Amino acid sequence: MKSIRTLMANKFRIIKVLRLVNRAYGRPKHLKKTDPVDELVRTILSQNTNDRNSLAAFAVLKREFRSWEALLKAPVGRIARLIKHAGLSNIKAKRIKGVLAEIKRRESRISLTVLKQLDPAAGLDYLRSLKGVGPKTAACVLLFGFSKPVMPVDTHIFRVTKRLGLIPGRLNIEDAHEALTKLVPKRLIYQFHLGIIEHGRRTCKAQNPRCGFCVLYNVCLFKDKRRYKGAGQ
Repeated sequence: MKSIRTLMANKFRIIKVLRLVNRAYGRPKHLKKTDPVDELVRTILSQNTNDRNSLAAFAVLKREFRSWEALLKAPVGRIARLIKHAGLSNIKAKRIKGVLAEIKRRESRISLTVLKQLDPAAGLDYLRSLKGVGPKTAACVLLFGFSKPVMPVDTHIFRVTKRLGLIPGRLNIEDAHEALTKLVPKRLIYQFHLGIIEHGRRTCKAQNPRCGFCVLYNVCLFKDKRRYKGAGQ
């Protein structure tokens, strides 16, 4: 009974948190669904780098190759040179070419439309079975490519939800995907994902969080928030 009460209390807290975040930064707009293969490649490029670098590398790939089939025929070295903006370019070039080759082997073409018919758990299993695809990448493909209620957890979401006390401090980032997917109401996952990322970037920073300006100060369980209450003032 206690765990059920805690779960329900956290769900109500999530609704309150999202209301406050939306008031502070504006309600995130639902964007047009992205092509799932594009989303897969873009998210692989985003691993261990910022959006500016990964998006620049993705734009280069889209400009240089007329299709993912064309990229698949290119040498890994050329791909690596093209995506140098994203960092770890040799690793990412091999990873991208490898997942595209595996998708083509399974589907006879480079397409992820098969995921449309799968439930979220089966879709995650499919994507996670691709070498180099972790929980965040898989969740991004399902959320942004198919609007499936799966929570991608990046470093901002992981940090903010821990400080808020929505997930246990001992939880690792991989398990946080499943925990937050179960915790956040399905209809709010898209908003929560984008809203908490924005809050993490602008206010709840990893170093020197701006607690003194935080709209979530009164609902936050971060044990050091008083230490940063005057930050920036």
